Amino acid sequence: MKPNLILILASLFVSNLAWAVNSLTPQRIPAPNNSSALEISDGIRVVDSGGSSLVTLTSDLEGVQQVDAKWSADSRLVVVVISYNRGSGVEAAYFDGSSWHKTLQSDSDLPVDELSRQGGTSGRLIAQHCRLGDWLDPRRITVTGDLIFPGQKRVAYGYTLIFTGGPVYLDRGGFEEGAIKGIGYHVR
Repeated sequence: MKPNLILILASLFVSNLAWAVNSLTPQRIPAPNNSSALEISDGIRVVDSGGSSLVTLTSDLEGVQQVDAKWSADSRLVVVVISYNRGSGVEAAYFDGSSWHKTLQSDSDLPVDELSRQGGTSGRLIAQHCRLGDWLDPRRITVTGDLIFPGQKRVAYGYTLIFTGGPVYLDRGGFEEGAIKGIGYHVR
């Protein structure tokens, strides 16, 4: 009887996990000029007006809780925050005039120690979540977030994400690191 109970519990866990993985509502977020769109379904990709993929940011949404995305007014940049239970990642796609590229913000950009000091807390970071704000100009967008420490102590922070136009290097996942960077981190 005990092995059957374990099998039943395991199948319930797997069923619930599959439901959670697929709980994101598929979306198609058109660029302002309608030449392309950000498609969120089984993955996240920029597609042309006919639905053909131009660049894939991620092909696996396992564990993703929420996706926040905003296009620049000129339709050449799209920034995406992918949120998991314990953290968020910032990715982007940009059009350089001839092709689409993908990039991500380095985890090392976030000055956790300095922000926690300014926020009057310390300890091990438990979770971090962020969301997109407004575009300041065609190459800069605001980002706000929360750092969560033991005892549910929170430090609200903000910064500006910029498209650097500077040197990049291609990582193993095909992302051009260095194309976006966080600057002006501050406690809100």
